[in-house]
Amino acid sequence: MTAPSVLVVIPTTGGPLRLRSLTPRPGLPAPAAFADGDYRPLPWSGDYGRLCAPGGPVARLGGKAGAPHELRLSGSFDAGRSWEVPVCLAHGLSARGARFVGEPAQADLILWATGAVDRDLTLVPGDYALLDKIERSRALLAEAPDVSLAILLPEGPERTEAEAAFRALGRSGALRILPAGDVPAAVEALTRPNGADLPKPQRRGRRLVLTAGAAAAACLAGFIGFIALGARQAPVIGAASDPATGVASADPARRAETAPPTPTVVEEPTAKKSSAIRIEELRAPPGSSCRRVAFGADPPERRPVASENGGRLTPTRLLPDLCGLAIAAAPGLRLEIGPELRAAALPPVQLADGAQGFFLREGGRQNLVYAVQALPETGTTRPGERLVHALTR
Repeated sequence: MTAPSVLVVIPTTGGPLRLRSLTPRPGLPAPAAFADGDYRPLPWSGDYGRLCAPGGPVARLGGKAGAPHELRLSGSFDAGRSWEVPVCLAHGLSARGARFVGEPAQADLILWATGAVDRDLTLVPGDYALLDKIERSRALLAEAPDVSLAILLPEGPERTEAEAAFRALGRSGALRILPAGDVPAAVEALTRPNGADLPKPQRRGRRLVLTAGAAAAACLAGFIGFIALGARQAPVIGAASDPATGVASADPARRAETAPPTPTVVEEPTAKKSSAIRIEELRAPPGSSCRRVAFGADPPERRPVASENGGRLTPTRLLPDLCGLAIAAAPGLRLEIGPELRAAALPPVQLADGAQGFFLREGGRQNLVYAVQALPETGTTRPGERLVHALTR
């Protein structure tokens, strides 16, 4: 099994740094950080050692993530803690079989992340100068515009603008916005996007054969699956508290090549369609399964959800063929999806018609009620339409 190659970008206001290597060093008395080509630990190496100490935050990632490591970067910086999130993500990915490269063209995935963490690896909200860091990273990201890009943006005053700035880069590779709650959730989103058992993906002409094995092998398979799916699917938005907005490839030819199968739409005359919000059930067609639908092997049947009085929709039964929901907004509107659905579903994918597909997790098939609100893209000063929908057994 080929280990996926990752370029970890550590953005700073002085320019982006690159993670050169993350090597287990059992003989080290404590984890240590170095600049590439230098034997002297970096000024903040002591903080890195405490972050990765036995029983410390990184140890929560499991496996060998908390063992002593030698971290090498392309350079250093004077102060700040925004290096913590990308370094913690690197430890989580390394423990799951990823290997790190220093050049964008060598990577299967570019990971751009910033922010500080607390003891539980929860991201600390703050002003991280996101827009400045994105602008200074522009040239680096432009070196490999077709490589999948995953980003993690902490909560703060520039987060919404930062998401828009990444979408405006015009990259042909898939874009994924990772959950911004904590590091373990982001690592999980990268390594297990569609469950432990993934199909055999192909990427750049190489066939990656995924076999059953131990838990570590399954995590590696999941990570390979994320990269392969990112290379052939429309971009994915996965932040638990992000506005649920899809990202389309800038290259029309690439969109045509990577678009999932055209879904079958089952029209129901009793369904009253909202003028601002459209919600449809995604169901497995006869003879198929939700697993095949989620992997793109079969197109789902899309059944509009009928509306009731008072902004409520007819409840949807959690039958075995219910794979998830498709949600779309009218032009000029953006959607805010309730956390109840986001928590029960995989990170949403953009479907061929621009709607967002929320495929239910195996453990998310339980009674829930969520709300969807459509708001103007230019602001939230005037109220938008709001619908409430229930999933019931």
